[in-house]
Amino acid sequence: MMRSSFARRLMAIAAVLLVFREDSAAARRPHARPQTPPPVITNDTRLLVVAPHPDDEVLAAGGLIQQVRAAGGKVRVAYLTDGDGFADGVKLENRDGKASAKDFRGYGRRRQKEARAALAALGLGEDAATFLSFPDQGLCRLIRTYWSERRRPYKSPYTRRDRPPMNETFVTDTEYRGEDLTQELATLIGDYQPTLILVPRKEDQHPDHCAAWFFLADALGDVRRVKPDYSTDVLNYIVHFKDWPFEDERSALPAPPGLNGGASGWIQVPLTPAQMKTKRAALVKYKTQQHAMKWFLDGFVRTNEIFSRPAPARVVLPLKHQPCC
Repeated sequence: MMRSSFARRLMAIAAVLLVFREDSAAARRPHARPQTPPPVITNDTRLLVVAPHPDDEVLAAGGLIQQVRAAGGKVRVAYLTDGDGFADGVKLENRDGKASAKDFRGYGRRRQKEARAALAALGLGEDAATFLSFPDQGLCRLIRTYWSERRRPYKSPYTRRDRPPMNETFVTDTEYRGEDLTQELATLIGDYQPTLILVPRKEDQHPDHCAAWFFLADALGDVRRVKPDYSTDVLNYIVHFKDWPFEDERSALPAPPGLNGGASGWIQVPLTPAQMKTKRAALVKYKTQQHAMKWFLDGFVRTNEIFSRPAPARVVLPLKHQPCC
C-alpha cells in the first residue's frame, strides 16, 4: 500500500511538471504574425516594376499595375532584357527548329512589341516601357565576372551582341557589363523617382531574376549617395520557385512552400474579377510565350498577387561570390 501511494504521488508530480513545461513552451512559442496590409496606393504613387524579361511584369503585378493606374498614379516598367535568349521559344517559332543569332534578335524585337501590347491592355501608354536590352540568360554573369572594363564585355551566345542598341541606353558607351547595368538603373530611378519599386526576390530560382535584385539594390545605393533624402518602398515578387504555384489549383495564389515572407511576411493584394480578366487579356498579348508555355502564364491569374518586403540591406557590387548562376 505504501508503494502504491508513493507511486501515485510521483505520477501527480510528473503530471504537474509536464503541464508547467507545456505552458512554458507555449509562452516561448512566437505568436502568429499579423497579416501585412498591401501598400497604400494614391494618385501620388509612382510605381516602377523591374522585369527581367517581358511578361514578368504582368505575371507578378498585372493587378497591382491596374490599381495604381485606377488611383491616378504613374507606372513604368524597366525590362532588363528583351527575353531574346529563350532557345526553346525561338525554335518553336521557326518551322525548321533551328535558331541563328538573327532569329534570337528578331525574337527579342517581337517580345518588345508584345510587351507594349500587354501594357496597353493594362491601360498604359507607350512611355510606360523602358527596354534596357541587357543579355537574357546572362545577367548573373555580370554581377561578378563581367563587372567592369578590366575585361571584355559579356557577349550573348544567343544574339552575339555585347551591348544594347544605342537608342535604348541612358548612358553613352553602355556595354554588357555589370557596372553599366547599375548605371542604367540608377539613372532611370534618379529621373523617375519612384515611390514604390517591385523587383524579384534573390531567392527566385531563375538566374536573371536573382541578379535583378542585386542590381536594383546596388543602383539604389548609387542614387542615395547623390540624393540622400530620396526614399522608396521596395517590394519583392517571385515567379520561379520549384513547382510553385502549379501544384496548387486553388483560386487564390498561395505563398511558395518553404519560403518565408521576408521582413514583412507575405503581402496579399486582392484582385477583383475585372482585374483578373484584364490581367489575363494582357498575358494573351504575349503570343510567343502562350505558344511556349501557356500553362505557366495561366498559373498566375488568380484572385490575388503576393509580395514581400525585404529587410534593409546594403549591396555593393561586384560581389566576392556568385549567388545566382
